[in-house]
Amino acid sequence: MRGIAGAFLTLLGQLSVGGVAAMLLVPMEGIGWGFYRTTAGIYLGLAVLALWARIWLLVHGLSTGATWGQLFHLLAVPATGTLLVYGFLVLAFLISLWGKHPGRSRRLLWWASLAGVAALGLDAFALGRDAQALPALAILANAWLSSALLGLTFTGMLLGHWYLNEPGLPTRHVWRMAHWFLVAVLAQGLFPAAYALLALAVGDPALGGRILGVIPDRPILFGGRVLIGTLATLVVALVIRNTLKIPNVQSATGFFYIAILTVLLGEVLGRALLLFTGIPF
Repeated sequence: MRGIAGAFLTLLGQLSVGGVAAMLLVPMEGIGWGFYRTTAGIYLGLAVLALWARIWLLVHGLSTGATWGQLFHLLAVPATGTLLVYGFLVLAFLISLWGKHPGRSRRLLWWASLAGVAALGLDAFALGRDAQALPALAILANAWLSSALLGLTFTGMLLGHWYLNEPGLPTRHVWRMAHWFLVAVLAQGLFPAAYALLALAVGDPALGGRILGVIPDRPILFGGRVLIGTLATLVVALVIRNTLKIPNVQSATGFFYIAILTVLLGEVLGRALLLFTGIPF
C-alpha cells in the first residue's frame, strides 16, 4: 500500500504476522494454554484492525469514483485477500487451543504464519512493482525483517510477562526469544549497508549513491533511525541477554517493554524514510 496510511497499515500487519510467527519459537507443551490464547487474541485483534482499515479505504475509494483497476493496485487487493485468509487461520488456531490438541494447533499456527508471510510479500510486491528488480527485492526483504523484529519484540515481552504468572517455567524459552531478537536487530541494522554494497556489487553505482545520499539529504530521520531503531535497540537486546544469564526474567521483561518503544519508533522513522526517499530502511 502507498502513502502514509499504507505505511502504518502495513506496520499493523507486520506486527501481527511477525508476532504469530514468533510464537513458533515457543513449544506448545509446558508453557500453559493461557499464553497462547492471550497472545493469539492480541495478534488477531491487530489483524482485524488492519483489515477493517483496508476494507474501509476500499469502500471509500469506490464511493469517490475510483475504478477497481486503480484500487486493485493502490490498496494491494491480493495482499488484503491473503491477509484475510491469515486472519481466519489465526482465528482457527485460537479456537483450536480450547481443544488442547498440540499437534493440530501447531499445524494451524504454521499455516497462519505462512499465509501472513505471503500477505506481507504481496504488499511489498505491490509497493515495489514499478521499481527495478533489486529495489523491489530490497523492499520485500525489509518488510520481512521489520515483521520479524516487531514480532519478536512483542512476543518476547508477552512471554516474559507470562513468566510472572508462572515463575517455575524454564528460562530456555524466553532465552530463545531473546537470542532471535538480537539476531533480528543486527539483521535490520545492517540491512541498509548490505543493500548499498549489493547495489555496487551488481554494477549499479547510481542506486548505491542514492542509498548513501539519504544520509545528507535526511540527516534527522536517518540519525533517529540509526540511533534509536538500531543502536538503542541493540543495547537493550544485549542487556536482555545479560539479564537472562543471572537469570532474572522479570528484569528482562521490563527491558522488552523498553525495546517495544525503540523498535516502534525506529520502524516509524524507517517508514518515513521510505516514503520520502523510496529507499527501505
